[in-house]
Amino acid sequence: MAFFTMLTPYTFSPQARLLDFMRQAADPTLINLAAGLPSSLSVPKQEIAAAFNHVFLADADPALGYHSPDGDYALRALIAGRLSRRGIRVSAEQIVMTTGCTQALHGMIRLWARPGDVVACEAPAYYASLEVLGDLGVQVLPIPVRDEQGIDLDWVATLFPKFQPRFVVVCPTLSNPSGATLPPENRETLLELCRRSGTRIIEDDIYGELCEDAKVQPIRAYDDGTTVAYVSSFSKTVAPGLRLGFCVPGPDYDRFALLKCQQDMHSATLCEAGFRRYLERGTLDDQLDTLRKFNRERRELGLGVIAEHFPADAKVWEPAGGFMLWVDLVDGTDLETVYRAALAEKVAFCRGNAFYTTPAVPAAMRLNTSRPTPDELVRGLKILGKILRAHRNYPQNTPKNAAKRKHPQITRIATD
Repeated sequence: MAFFTMLTPYTFSPQARLLDFMRQAADPTLINLAAGLPSSLSVPKQEIAAAFNHVFLADADPALGYHSPDGDYALRALIAGRLSRRGIRVSAEQIVMTTGCTQALHGMIRLWARPGDVVACEAPAYYASLEVLGDLGVQVLPIPVRDEQGIDLDWVATLFPKFQPRFVVVCPTLSNPSGATLPPENRETLLELCRRSGTRIIEDDIYGELCEDAKVQPIRAYDDGTTVAYVSSFSKTVAPGLRLGFCVPGPDYDRFALLKCQQDMHSATLCEAGFRRYLERGTLDDQLDTLRKFNRERRELGLGVIAEHFPADAKVWEPAGGFMLWVDLVDGTDLETVYRAALAEKVAFCRGNAFYTTPAVPAAMRLNTSRPTPDELVRGLKILGKILRAHRNYPQNTPKNAAKRKHPQITRIATD
């Protein structure tokens, strides 16, 4: 009897879950360790204000009107220049602007998926990807993220030739939620395995420029554009409220641009014009250097508090950048009870089951270390540690002594 890991969508309300996350992000009474947002302190407010003021003074009429669904051409040219420095050789004519990375990601999934298709994704994976896959009625083949170095390529080598997924959705750099980063050599291996099985790749690189490993390039840098569709945005590096994302859809450019046009005609003209002016000022690279340092300091603060106050068998993953930490908890931890207890003390975290397609998943939590102030971060993590120890009656200790658990443990379904 052969076994493979096939998870199909179960009955749940992803829309309600997403609304819950977004409303928590806007609740000022919470110590919010849940939201996938950068710190408001890291947003270059003065530079953005100056850029938008310039647009209103010099270029207001076109910035307040309609334009092409492809997006501002000059902005796309600037983005193409930035991508070329990361190994992706494209022109402005190969980029479509989107309303955030989520629209780009959803658009490519909807473009490629058909009901009944097998589609692969990371486990755990970004919940918005799982929502749209569930809506489309596809069968999800989850590929375990084993550790900080990303997905298990042995599983890919074994399962892809047999089940030939139509495509795989992967966030290879600082994956959300795990923070894992696929090493360069593994990126080339994944691309080759996908080519052999006829599987295309949707690469979500929203966190790519937050990575502190300069050797890491996107998977798209190793591709000629026929296998990999690339999506990203400036939500995590500049300001999420700008809602500026983009897609490099490859041969499906016109189909993607049409889908985008059908959804909202085009993204916000004013935001594109203002951000184009911001990029023209040439300060983004300095902003990224500052942001990576800021995130690193906050992560290290969070890691220290977790080491001191969480149970000994909690296993925290240490990412190569970014502002989120993924924490594995001991099997049997009742996350709902822990979550309610935390909310009662005005602390919010992201429950790990949001990032899987079935309810039978490992106990885990995702924690934002940059959004709260340092005092809030310390206080919030201490409260979580207290609740976890009370829940499991575990002694205070450092997780470095805990045995490393394989992650995740996923339901296996027998097939002929």
